[in-house]
Amino acid sequence: MSPDNFTTNMLNIDSSRIESLESSVLMDGTVCVRIRLKKDPDTKCPLCNHSVRTHGYRTHVLKHSTLANRPCKIIYEQRRFYCPDCHKCFCEPNPFAAPGESLTYETKINVLKDLKYPNNTYTSVGRRYNLATTQVLRIFDNHVDIPRKTLPEVLSIDEHYMPALDFDSLYICVFMDFNTGVLIDILPDRKKEYISSYLNNIRNETLDPKTGKSELGNVKFVSIDLYDTYKDLASIYFPQAVVCADSFHVLEHLTECFKQVRLKCRRNTEDENLQYLLTKFKYIFDDGQELDNKGKYNKRFRRHMNYRDMMNLLFERFPELKTAYELKQEYIHFNRTANLNNAKEKLFELIQKFADSQIKEYVPFYNLLLNWSEEIINSFNIAHGKRINNSYIESRNKQIEVLIYNANGFQNYKRTRKRILYCINKDDNYKI
Repeated sequence: MSPDNFTTNMLNIDSSRIESLESSVLMDGTVCVRIRLKKDPDTKCPLCNHSVRTHGYRTHVLKHSTLANRPCKIIYEQRRFYCPDCHKCFCEPNPFAAPGESLTYETKINVLKDLKYPNNTYTSVGRRYNLATTQVLRIFDNHVDIPRKTLPEVLSIDEHYMPALDFDSLYICVFMDFNTGVLIDILPDRKKEYISSYLNNIRNETLDPKTGKSELGNVKFVSIDLYDTYKDLASIYFPQAVVCADSFHVLEHLTECFKQVRLKCRRNTEDENLQYLLTKFKYIFDDGQELDNKGKYNKRFRRHMNYRDMMNLLFERFPELKTAYELKQEYIHFNRTANLNNAKEKLFELIQKFADSQIKEYVPFYNLLLNWSEEIINSFNIAHGKRINNSYIESRNKQIEVLIYNANGFQNYKRTRKRILYCINKDDNYKI
């Protein structure tokens, strides 16, 4: 590629349109390109459609950040026209930048493309293209506008901790399409009053007076964590929808209760060897742990032991720990193997077993199973070949967490909402 072709490609303009082109490098390393375009022979007066003549040039200095990490300026000599018939003066169209702006279209596009990646911050993008952070923010605010999406058939709802926002809330609320993973919207608050107002607005804006139906009727399933507010709202605004409790959160609650049983056993023994096993080898109680591994010599017990040996030793000393472990594994097996047809029967059998165990640490989980039994059973529904759960939206929350971590927090809610949707939704884009 010749130097001239490289320059015209950098400027994103056809070489046939160029009348003159000069480039130079200043002492500070800034690349300057002085350019004048050819006169368009078809140019007419916009008022009287009369032929016009050139009436001098107006110089524009434009920041052009195609060269990352190196300043670049376009000195554009914009031709002025004069109409001898109606005496109007006007300028030829500027192909490099919008009227009244000093940043080229190409600079803005580079900035907006980089902001699509969660690892890039406003400051790092500004540094890359020799722009102030405020300029990058202005570009993003002016050219990224993302409306909420239509409510889907399967709606996943979750929250994310974000205390630094300019909003009286500690959590944002995330709406997602379970089938596609597309974020529907980001709300600044998870409180019942705010979400109610939000859903009321959707109903009022989309209500069909003939049918009496609104967009809320699109939702056939709602997947939520164990937050009572979401359960109440779903019953009010999606009365025909099936509400499903996320199985991961149920298992998380069960694991925490079992942990309390293990810690109680550790507190209630003065045997240092048992304390050692309950602390250092606590992972042997994890689901999926290979217990029949090859044994290793243990100095404390002066014999070879594998994980099953350790577990049996603890169960022999703590029968309640054994019961708690077996109940935990039985619920995990139920969660993994049950289906919509047999889930109700099996769940109530499990509820009875948890009640009969009389393990104090399992009382909160027993109450959870009673209060959320219908939603747990509903979670065995299948949508588009997948069991309904919140694992997809939890992965989106991980992406949001990366975005917040790299940015060292966010404060402006409107900008934060747009950035999250812009980065995570593949099809959400900018407009120049």
